[in-house]
Amino acid sequence: MEITEELRQYFAQTEKHREELKKQQQLDAEQQDTYVLADHDLYRVSGQSAQPPVERPGERRMAEMKKLYGEDAAKIQGMETAMQLTFDRNCDKKQPKYWPVIPLKL
Repeated sequence: MEITEELRQYFAQTEKHREELKKQQQLDAEQQDTYVLADHDLYRVSGQSAQPPVERPGERRMAEMKKLYGEDAAKIQGMETAMQLTFDRNCDKKQPKYWPVIPLKL
């Protein structure tokens, strides 16, 4: 099989994408270390009193949205919020029953 210049460029671009993905995964892993678990007690850290938050609430979420959606991030976040509120309102109003966790054998 003959390796053309186009194929070489494709391989080079693929390798570049892999490196970028690897760097992004490393950054994400570093950021993941700073997340606080939902069941973690924020108000009592090793017997100390409550500390003020390190960053403003929602700042990280807005930065992630900005990275994903660019200048339309606020619009997308608003649409997500509207959909979630509609879903929550309908759940409160209709009180749906949860689907059983039992595996179905059809």
